[in-house]
Parts: sequence; structure tokens; C-alpha cells
Amino acid sequence: MSDKTNNNHIPKQKLKSIKKTKAWRTECVEGFVNQSSFMQNSKSDLLRFYETYNGVMADKDYNYVTNPYNSQAGKKRNFPAKLRNYNIIKPVVDLLMGEKSQRPSNYQVTVTNPDAVSRMEEEKQKAILQSLQQMFINALNEQGVQTGQQSKEQEMPEQVAKYVETSWQDSRAIVGQQVLNYLRDNLDLPDKLQSAFFDWLVSGYVYSYKGTCMDDVEYDIVSPLDLDYSKSPGVEFVEDGDWVVRRELMSSNAVLDQFYDLLSDKEVDQVESPHRNRSGSFSIPFLQRIEENFGDDERFVEVMHVCWKSFKKVGVLTFVDEFGIAQELLVDDTYKMDKEAGESVEWFWINEVWEGYRIDGDIYVGMEPIEAQRNQISNMSKCKLPYNGRAYSNRHAENISIVSMGMPYQILYNVFHYRMELTIAKNKDKIALIEMNTIPKRHGWDEEKFMYYADAMGFAFIDSTAEGKNNERVSFNQYQVLDMSLGQYIAAQMQLLQAVKQEWEELLGISRQRKGQITASDGAGTTENAIAQSTAMTEEIFRKFEKFEQKEMQGLLDVSKHAFREGKKIQYIADDYRNAWLDIEGAEYSESEFGLFAKNASKENEKLRTMRQLTMSLAQNGAGTGTIAEILDADNFARIKQLAAKAEKKQDELEAQQGKMMQEQQQAQAQAEAAKLEAEQAFEAEQNELDRQAKKEVAMINAVSKDTDHDNDGKTDS
Repeated sequence: MSDKTNNNHIPKQKLKSIKKTKAWRTECVEGFVNQSSFMQNSKSDLLRFYETYNGVMADKDYNYVTNPYNSQAGKKRNFPAKLRNYNIIKPVVDLLMGEKSQRPSNYQVTVTNPDAVSRMEEEKQKAILQSLQQMFINALNEQGVQTGQQSKEQEMPEQVAKYVETSWQDSRAIVGQQVLNYLRDNLDLPDKLQSAFFDWLVSGYVYSYKGTCMDDVEYDIVSPLDLDYSKSPGVEFVEDGDWVVRRELMSSNAVLDQFYDLLSDKEVDQVESPHRNRSGSFSIPFLQRIEENFGDDERFVEVMHVCWKSFKKVGVLTFVDEFGIAQELLVDDTYKMDKEAGESVEWFWINEVWEGYRIDGDIYVGMEPIEAQRNQISNMSKCKLPYNGRAYSNRHAENISIVSMGMPYQILYNVFHYRMELTIAKNKDKIALIEMNTIPKRHGWDEEKFMYYADAMGFAFIDSTAEGKNNERVSFNQYQVLDMSLGQYIAAQMQLLQAVKQEWEELLGISRQRKGQITASDGAGTTENAIAQSTAMTEEIFRKFEKFEQKEMQGLLDVSKHAFREGKKIQYIADDYRNAWLDIEGAEYSESEFGLFAKNASKENEKLRTMRQLTMSLAQNGAGTGTIAEILDADNFARIKQLAAKAEKKQDELEAQQGKMMQEQQQAQAQAEAAKLEAEQAFEAEQNELDRQAKKEVAMINAVSKDTDHDNDGKTDS
């Protein structure tokens, strides 16, 4: 191999696997390391952006103010002011960081396997068959046939089919969603993505690494200072590029933790006392930052991680199995075809991602294809690098960031403050010119006592009989007052400072209403309109980063398929902060092809805010306290819709139950009234019958009495 420092040659990649020897792998790692560069001015600028956010100034930016004539003597002058940093960039970055932490994260996992549609059709046919069976049972029960099953209300098959088409979800998608929730909790994704968003705002770049370790997924945010990659035309995300190199300065113990199973005894000795053979790719500001933060430790080791896309020869083997059915199988270039058995192979060259590590300049380990290739079912040649990232705005121009756009305003703001401090030092207010001979020295006064009384009491005594140097009497009508005040000039400078700050914030679209600075004269409509316009101007910052987030979630799902290929039983925290368990079937999960659907976070946030404002009316309409609490706690609108549908269902069930109870009460009341009416009618009939019987008895008595009276009359006559 030629000189490593100058060797930028990339070895031929179209080789069979048997020819990819250790020497070839070492040459690949060395070639890509030497192609990368961390000495560019852009890396120094990135470091400067981070320092600016922290309030660290670069003196060279202010030389034109502090030393306009560029003279050595000028450096020794002591002006009555000091150039300080008055940070106007950090509040803007912190505001956007705070808003990012409050934006909802809505990622829905879908399955894109070709058999997903057929599974849905099978489920639909199954639901329709169950519907028809229940309808048949209902019909038999109505005819009095003893089916042994109860009748149930059942929708028509057309409605059942429509419901399945709109609500059915593949069980693999459910598992994928649960895995994503588990990774979010286990990898602490919200905090790491918040750090990534900080890099995005400060440097204009964001980089990450995802891989597998010990049958689990690992994820890390990479500093923009520590990564270089191929800037291929038309490639927006790093993972779609051809190569990437990451540099790290690691302690000897950290190197041993990561590579203990790959290092020999001799290499471990070198790691403990490193040669400090560095590629020259570490910039001087970077090394100074390491030494300032961690000290100049001799045990720091340079570790370069290289990932690149090589070519791999694969074949599609066609053969006939024991049942006489033609089958296809993917084989590598070491496979020996058996023509006598009727086998045939069609060969292809596809991409394959490799990785390798260079430690302390001359230790090469881990040079092999990565485990999680992330191929596509539709195109086996497409694969992705384990590193991903994107730039904020580098189309046909140098990349920019939020901090880089604010640097000119920060410098101008500091200069104006410096000038104002100089002005304040020159401000002497009004000065009265008083004849020194009028000080009553005959009474024991001196200049110091005179100034003391003038400052402390607001008045001072003078000697009206005092004489001048030539024994002339001093006149008291010749005193002058000099106005040395610069108050108006200072007020004008204060307005300039406010104008610079306001122009900087308006550049990004951050209005005072967005910061909560609302005056009494601002109407509700004006305030809402100002906030809406401000949000629209900064939405592109969030949209581009959230597209990167979506790529990251997709990548983590892809990597998890390899990490969980043997199956996994895991416990995680669900969206509603309850403990959840997941049992992954490795074979089916690893063969699943996942897609990810993300909703617009800004619109989702607006819907969340609107829905939370409606909780008061929900409570007034009978919604339970628990449902309202869950709505306030939910961080995505899909969850709120589920809760709202659940609340509506409970409300419908409650209303149906109340309606049934009311109907039963009405029926009972009607029955009671009917019974009462019947009782009254029976009582009335009975009374009528008693009256009739009484009248009949009275009539009979009267008749008997009349007969008796007639008999008595006959006897008297005789």
C-alpha cells in the first residue's frame, strides 16, 4: 500500500467476495478516510456558531471598531468602555427549541408487503361470513327453531365489508407501532431528537447513527463537527449517499469497551499508550476544544468509522422442489449450481454497505458488511448507510443556519452597545463654571468641602467679598453653565439597538405577539393573525427537520427487523404512560416491510389546542372527568379521536340506557294507571251492584210492608 497520508485511491468494488481480502478492506478504509476532510473552513465556522450561541465572541470580528487603524499602539489604549457580548441569538434559538418540544409526534406504521391486501380481503370475507351466519341464526330463532344461540343485532354484509375496509389494520402494523413506541422509550428519542434539533438550528446540519448491538437497536446523534460524507448531486439525505466517515477522540477505556472482542493483546497495549497517529483531519480549533474541555490527555485515541457502498454479486436460483413446484432462492457468488438437478442461476451485481474502523492511525478492525442492510423488497440493490443527516439550505449555495443568519446582527448589536458605553462615559450632564476665588477659604473651606456640600446638600456657600488675583472684586454675574449632557444621543442609540434586535427577529418571522408581548391595544383578531403569520414563516424550519425525523423512525424500524430477527419479549411505556408488554415473533417481523405515515405537526398542534379548549364544553355536556383528563394528557390527535369516540359511545350507551329506563318507567306508569282505572271501574261496578241490591232489598221490604198494611185493613173492616 502506498503512503496513507496521500492515498486517496478507492479500490475497485466490483469484486467477488473471495477477493475482498483484509488488504482490500484496509485500503478501502484508508482511501475513504483520506477522501474525507475536517480541515475545511466550514468546520471552523460551525464551531464558531456553537460558541456564538453560548455568548463567546471572536475578537477579530470587532477589530474594525476597537482598532480601526490596525496599529500596534492602538492595542495598548484603554478606552472607558469594554466590548461585551449581549446575546440576541440564544433567546431566538431557545424559543424555537421550546416550540419544538411542544409539537406532537404523530407517526403511524403501515405494512407495505404485497400480501397486505390479500390479508385484508381474507379478514373481510371472514367478517361477512360471520355476519351471514348470525343473520341465519336470528331468522331461525324467530321461527322458533332451537339453535342454542342467542339472537343479536347484525348489520348487512355491505356495511360489514365497508367497516372492515376502513378500520382493519394488519397485525404486523400493530406490532410495528408497538415496537416504535418501545424504541421511543428505550432509546430516549425525544431528548436525542431535541439535541438534533439544536444542531439543526445552530449549525444548519443534523447527523445521526443507527445500528444493532447485542440484539437490540442503538441510536446516537452525531456532532456536525465529526462527520463528512459524499456530496453526491441529487442526494438530500446522507443515508442515500455513497460513503460517510465519522471521527472521534475516545479515551483508551472507551475504545476497549467498544472493541474488546476485536483487539489483540498487542493492539490493546497500543490503545493504552497510543501513538497519537492522527490523519491530520482534525482541525486545530477542534483539538483545542478537546483539550480545553477534557485536558491534554495522552490516552485520547483517534477512531475513524468508515461506511461505504460496495458491489456484491448475487444470483436468483431457480429449482424444482420435491413436490414438483418451481421455486426461487437468493444465493451468493460462492454457490455452486447443480445443472444435473435442473438448477439455473441468474446473476446480478447489487450494492452492499460495508463498514470498518481505523484506531490510532494503523489499527483496522470490524471491516465487513453491516448486519442491517435495509434493502427494499422491490429493489434488492437499494440499501442505506447507517448514518443519516441533511443540510438546512445548501441548494446551489453554501449552507446556512439560523445562527449564521444572526451573526451580522449580533456583531452590529454588540458594536452599538460598545458605542453607547463610550457615550455614557463621555456624558457629563450640565457643568457650572464657578470662580474658584469665591470659595469661602477664609472660613476654612477648600475645594473638596465645597464639592461635598454641593453634592450632598444641593447648595454651597460662596464669599461675596472675595477678591481676584489682582485684588479686583469678583463679579457674580459672569458664571456659565455648560450642557455636556448626551441624553438624547443615548436615547437614539437605544432605539437603534431595539431596531437591530427587531430586524433580526423579523428576519425569522418571530413577532412580539409570538413571544407573549401583547399590549392592551392589540385586539384578539390582530394577535391571532400576527401569531399565525409568524408561525407560517418559521414552519419550514420545523418541516424540514420533521422530514428527517420521519426518515429516522423508518430507519429504526428497519434496523429493528434485524435486531429482533430471533424474536423478543419486551416491556415498554405506552402512549398513555402505562406498562405494556410485547412478544415479537421473529420470522414474521423480520420479513415485514414497514411504511411510515407522518401528519403535519403544526396542524396537529393546532387541532390539539382547539380540542383542549373544548374540554369545558365537554364537561358541561356530561363528559366524564377521566375522559377529559386523558384528552388533556394526550400528545397526538389520533389518541384524542379515540378518546372522543369512546366518550361518544359511552354517551350513546348512557342515553340508550336512560331511554330504555324512561320507556320502562312510562310502561310501568301506564300499566299502573290502567290497573288503577280497572280497579276504579271494578269498584264502581261493585258499588253499583251493591246499590242495585240495596234498592232491590228496599223495594222488597216496601212491598212486604205494603202487603202487611193491606191485611190489617181487611181485618178491621170485618
